[in-house]
Amino acid sequence: MPKTCLFAALCAGFFAVPAAAQSFQQEISLFGLGNPLTPAKPFGLSYEATSDRIYVAIAGDFLGNNNAVAVIDPSTDTVVSTITVGLFPEDIAFSYNSMGALQYGAVTNSSSGSVTIWDATNQVVATVQLPDPFGLGSCFPFGIVAHQDKFWVSTQDGSGNVYAIDIPTLSFDAAASFNTQFLSGSRLKGQGNQLWIPTTEYLPSFTGAKGGLYRHDLAGIQGDEAWVAERRDQFVAYPSASEVEVLADGSAYLTGLDFSGHLYRVDAQGELDRAIDLEGVDGYGLALNPNQDILAIASLTANELVLVDVLNDELLSHTSVLGLGSGYMQPNDVVFVHGKIYMTVQSNEAVLVFNNLPTVSAHNDFRGSLTVSDTTPNRGDTVTIDLSGFSGQRVALMTSTNSSPTLYQGVSFQIGPQLVQRLVSATGNAQATLNLPLNAALEGKQFFLQGYVTDGVSDFTTAPKVLVIQ
Repeated sequence: MPKTCLFAALCAGFFAVPAAAQSFQQEISLFGLGNPLTPAKPFGLSYEATSDRIYVAIAGDFLGNNNAVAVIDPSTDTVVSTITVGLFPEDIAFSYNSMGALQYGAVTNSSSGSVTIWDATNQVVATVQLPDPFGLGSCFPFGIVAHQDKFWVSTQDGSGNVYAIDIPTLSFDAAASFNTQFLSGSRLKGQGNQLWIPTTEYLPSFTGAKGGLYRHDLAGIQGDEAWVAERRDQFVAYPSASEVEVLADGSAYLTGLDFSGHLYRVDAQGELDRAIDLEGVDGYGLALNPNQDILAIASLTANELVLVDVLNDELLSHTSVLGLGSGYMQPNDVVFVHGKIYMTVQSNEAVLVFNNLPTVSAHNDFRGSLTVSDTTPNRGDTVTIDLSGFSGQRVALMTSTNSSPTLYQGVSFQIGPQLVQRLVSATGNAQATLNLPLNAALEGKQFFLQGYVTDGVSDFTTAPKVLVIQ
């Protein structure tokens, strides 16, 4: 059995296919909505398909909290009504009955520490106050999702609490609420019997942070699990996972601030699978189009709309919003509606509309397989890497120091540019057993892998993998 040293395994990326950028169509002004004495700056937004309406949280800013949700008709791109809610509303979710009819909409009110709930006619029917365990004035609720007869609400007060609101009674459910081991949560999703919660853990004295994913088992069978995708130990960088978007096949994408320009792919079991290079741009809000072949990313810090080809896990385009219209900043959230993308910009009193979206088709021709027994191992663990290709033909594990796509000896890799061959075998199969040392310096280290296989005539690559030591 061939062995290799883990420290030679390095960074994964993509081989991008150029695509025309989408077009900026117009802005939808929010000026004057909600409290007229505070700015009408937006935060999150969500599309409700049965009524064909887009709901936008009008948060204001930290100098003047607003308290409204705007309702937009996408057929005319106009605001048709508003709902008065709590202070600094952030994220929006909807619940449906067993027949698929809309029951309620709900929004998290960060400064008020509450959730406002309205019915199918947009009439407020309940305001549910959430606990404030540290006496800060609010638990700062952020993400919200309706799943299994509950609204689940993540918090950012540092408690790690995820609160449950019982939908049939519209009341706080203390028994169903749970804790994520003091990990602050962001825009969460429900998947089967699990909740997937993007998390942030600040290091002592706020010297840095860890951003990752926490999975809570609602059935109480498999137990909870957490892992970290990004860690930084500097005062200038605080990795913070902001949103997870789940596909129909159960896989998902995870994004966040200070994520080294990476978008992370998660498999259907919630395990870290691979990283996609966004060319230095970090994400914040995510949305999938109805066909689930394009992912839109709102980049809060880079002031860009980024599109990713889901079929091939490749970057499609960057579109800066700074030069559009009167100049926009801090894209927060995105949604696909009627073949267009709607985006909130947190520094402006507007929702941006983009059209002429690209189309994609599958073209990656990965062959063979590359499996890693645990992509988020702890220090001291043993990790097994298996590479298989064509029987009796050459295979090699390729590694690199960073994530730029590269052409190596005529073969296109999604890692590079300085590729190194590992686990070379002429039998069509190779395996490495890696014994991770108990070294504190290894925590947060990222390693990226991709296999090379040949059928004796043509050369191919496996799908790339990423490994992050916990």
